[in-house]
Amino acid sequence: MTWNLRICSSAEMQELDRVADSEFGLSPAILMENAGRAASQIILERFPRAGRDTEILVFAGKGNNAGDAFVVARRLICLDRKVRVFHLHTESGYKDAALKNFQILKKMKAKLVSLESPGELQAFFESSPGPFTIVDGILGTGFKGDLEGIYYDIVELINKAKADEVISLDIPTGVSGDTGAMGGTSVMASFTISFGFPKLGHFLPPGAGRRGELINVDISLPPKFRREGDKFLLMKRPLAEMLKERDRYGHKNAFGHTLLVGGSPGRIGAIAMAARASHKMGTGLVTVASWQDCFQPLLIKLPSETMVLPVHLSGPEYEQYKRSLNTYSSIVVGPGLGMRPEGRQVIEELLQIYSGPMVVDADALNLIADYRLHDLLVRRRGPTVLTPHPGEMSRFLGVSKEAVVRDPVKAVKDAVAMTHATVLLKGAATLVSSPEDVLYLNHYPNDGMATAGSGDVLAGMIGGLLGQGMQAFQGTLLGIYLHSLAGDYAAKSFGHRSMTAQDIIENISNAFKDIKAVAESSVPMEGRAKLL
Repeated sequence: MTWNLRICSSAEMQELDRVADSEFGLSPAILMENAGRAASQIILERFPRAGRDTEILVFAGKGNNAGDAFVVARRLICLDRKVRVFHLHTESGYKDAALKNFQILKKMKAKLVSLESPGELQAFFESSPGPFTIVDGILGTGFKGDLEGIYYDIVELINKAKADEVISLDIPTGVSGDTGAMGGTSVMASFTISFGFPKLGHFLPPGAGRRGELINVDISLPPKFRREGDKFLLMKRPLAEMLKERDRYGHKNAFGHTLLVGGSPGRIGAIAMAARASHKMGTGLVTVASWQDCFQPLLIKLPSETMVLPVHLSGPEYEQYKRSLNTYSSIVVGPGLGMRPEGRQVIEELLQIYSGPMVVDADALNLIADYRLHDLLVRRRGPTVLTPHPGEMSRFLGVSKEAVVRDPVKAVKDAVAMTHATVLLKGAATLVSSPEDVLYLNHYPNDGMATAGSGDVLAGMIGGLLGQGMQAFQGTLLGIYLHSLAGDYAAKSFGHRSMTAQDIIENISNAFKDIKAVAESSVPMEGRAKLL
């Protein structure tokens, strides 16, 4: 079995370093050497003229991050590269492995410059034409609060310098490893090399926008560490292993029947796109239920293979509709549903009657929030998947949108605790958590997917997978990743500005081909993971 990549908080990473030392004999000096060796190798692979056409400026601040920087400097010097080290502490300010590596540089007579004021660095930049390759090892993932004094000034000078590349070690200085928050300013890196396991701050805004390309490297931590923890980054190979072969002799009823409930006057496109997406996922049968006053225009929008029925709220047809609910293998409710008062009855009945897997999206979430129907989610007999964007999550939890954006992990966990459902918070970094309290992060930033209908497509995709028998949490993870992959293909074909939700649907087949090819490959996961 292949594992998704673990994500750590800064405190968890510190604890893993401690356990690696105390239980396995992997001392901080060994881990620091491994980190520095990997980083220096990547720097020269990616920027082979660094230290020849440019001078490499290595900035070292506090603690182990400074130690990593010292190792990088030493290894680059040993490869006959031009390196100058700016350190923000005197020798007495370092200890243990960081101190030892500083002292090695002294003995090698490396160019060591103690920065006691930002003016010294400013004078250097003014007198030296450059260009430079800058390595940022000032502050690591444990940084919290605001940059102040010389740290703030040095970071601002780095950002203004004539640098071909700015490479941050572990995380750009000034970005919180836990939240992605910025302490007033931060290094604007073109490239970041993280060590051991990536941190949440690598993926959450605004810090994610400061790190450039991200590569995570193994530093020889024990393999059991990979399987522990409660936060993981979705990776292609483990998800590919979830995708099961279809029965070539199966018939349409063998591949599920998904019901999608939604659409309203002026908003029928949402449910139509969700239905198309569900078809593309390989669902055997797809039925759309909608309000009678948009029934006729909906017939024009839907693919010809889609079945349609009007939502009745009384009479014999209403009783038949309710009796038929449990014949469906999955239900998606919400895309384009609208906020008419009758929507409350529709939601209440679905939540109380249907016992299969249900995806609750868009206006269905808003109706639950407005009528305080959260308890019905808790009492559901079948698995539930909630798919809010930050605005819908804000309404659902009764908190400000700013609070959701500031701490999305807390928002997701609060929603799970409130509903006992699988909760997916959409965004450039999509977060998913289950009642088992394991958090997954899908990091596939694509501004082209910030387009009308993208979320409706995702709801239809997940509903299609659940209708074919996938467990709710696994189907949600695979659906999210395939959605991102299809979006990436759409962006390549049409450009980020021009792609539409329909283009995502049309590229679902390419996403399946891509992930199937990975599943069939025998090539193992590398010790380095390129994380965009």
